[in-house]
Amino acid sequence: MANTAAVKTAPKLKAWDRIDIIKNKRMFSLIFPLSILALLILAFGAVTGGDFFRGTVFKGIFDQALIIGTMATAVSFIYTTGNLDISVGSVMGLGAVAGALVYGATENIVLMIGAAVAVSILLMLFNCTMSVIFNIKTTMVAIVVMQLYNAIISEVVGADTLKVDFQICKMLENGGFRYGAFLAYFVLCLLVFHFTAVGRQLRFIGGNQKCAEQTGMNPKRAIYISFLMAGIGVGLAAVFTIIRTGSVGNSTGNGMGMDVMLATVLGGMSIFGGSKSNTYSGIIGALTVSALNKGLLMAGVSSTVIQGVRGVVFLLLVVLNSERPSTLPAREQF
Repeated sequence: MANTAAVKTAPKLKAWDRIDIIKNKRMFSLIFPLSILALLILAFGAVTGGDFFRGTVFKGIFDQALIIGTMATAVSFIYTTGNLDISVGSVMGLGAVAGALVYGATENIVLMIGAAVAVSILLMLFNCTMSVIFNIKTTMVAIVVMQLYNAIISEVVGADTLKVDFQICKMLENGGFRYGAFLAYFVLCLLVFHFTAVGRQLRFIGGNQKCAEQTGMNPKRAIYISFLMAGIGVGLAAVFTIIRTGSVGNSTGNGMGMDVMLATVLGGMSIFGGSKSNTYSGIIGALTVSALNKGLLMAGVSSTVIQGVRGVVFLLLVVLNSERPSTLPAREQF
């Protein structure tokens, strides 16, 4: 009788509490994004009368997802620490410009790849320095440098486009270079993030930076490593962009920052960092973003409406991932 009375007097769970319980299930962060991807494919297949299931459509989705997924995998190192850098699209664009310029001057594909990756790394490390050394919020740094990098791209490229030999791009695209480079980078990210002390430190910093400092950890060093790893991935994405299009224009990289954030949350990872962060959500989310963009276009939705839909989806997912347990301190509380 006592147990029955206790059950009757126990407070009922609210809808949001039930959602939290489901979200905290161990496999939820993997099953939920995969379910969204499957539902999108089925829905767009039905809306387009089966045209969405064509092999050429899937190839286009995968090619675009490879670029977004590489960048999303890259910035997972930054997001894990609780920092947010929305300038990665501009960094990628400027890296692609540097690669195209070097190829135009040397016609050497190896130097082109090296230049794109090196410039992207340097730009990301510059962003990190402005934040870590001068104590400027990463988001504020990103807003300023994004304008700076876009201005440089516009000044260098102008109204024209920088061309790279189409046959060379086609050879790299069909020769498996992109897949091999992405796989090597993805494995490197997995090893560093999930099997090294650096990865554990990054997740600890994302949970609470002040606590991390009090344990004797050096957050500045770990954050520099996170931006270094991100720079490598953004540079590879710049190379993949050159290979895919064979040219670089003043709009290259525009909007990629939004796509990367959307891919991150659609893949099941929070952009607020912490212990549940991982490196594989980005590729799942990238496939979802690419499928969403392609499906809406094939359904006849205008590009303006597509941007609105993506914004609404992003806000909903951020809300679902924004709360922290009330018993734990915030990242900057102490």
